[in-house]
Amino acid sequence: MAIDFESILKDAMSALHDQRDKMLAAKSELDAATASATSKNHMVSVTVGPQGQVISMTFHTKAYQSMAPAELAAVLVTVLNEARARMGTQVIERIKGFEDFGGHLRSVTGLVGTPVEMDELLKPLRSMAPSFGLEESQEEAKAAKQEEFAAEEPTSRRPSEQQAKQDDFATESESRIPTGKQEEFSG
Repeated sequence: MAIDFESILKDAMSALHDQRDKMLAAKSELDAATASATSKNHMVSVTVGPQGQVISMTFHTKAYQSMAPAELAAVLVTVLNEARARMGTQVIERIKGFEDFGGHLRSVTGLVGTPVEMDELLKPLRSMAPSFGLEESQEEAKAAKQEEFAAEEPTSRRPSEQQAKQDDFATESESRIPTGKQEEFSG
């Protein structure tokens, strides 16, 4: 049985376009989304945007004027965190619909049972590139150097050793300063 790659590609592209449209709609909705919270004593309400940014804060009473600064701060932190948590819940709920798009795409194209991770899926194509493995080895070397630096950091950062090195450098630099005709050099 011959595989109809053109049909598979059309189905996959259609699914991708549908997914893109859904994602753009979700982005538009989230860009306009807000979440609000009111303190337990109904003194203050806060509204936040999709990034958790404060859009508005309304004091419904003047009770805040007689509060200690730490008490007022605690109320504000609580109500801000509650509004941000509500916004986070909205974002998560909206994004949940996109979770298994890879599985959907594999079922549309008939590629059920293929690798789940995109990197795994593209690895055969990447292996054909002349630079395959180069980036990975550079990243591994970079990670190894960072680990090496992190392991050395506590011992090389001792104040007494640092001070001794600075003192040695200062003494050596004084002895290396040339004397004599240094002021005459205009080069």
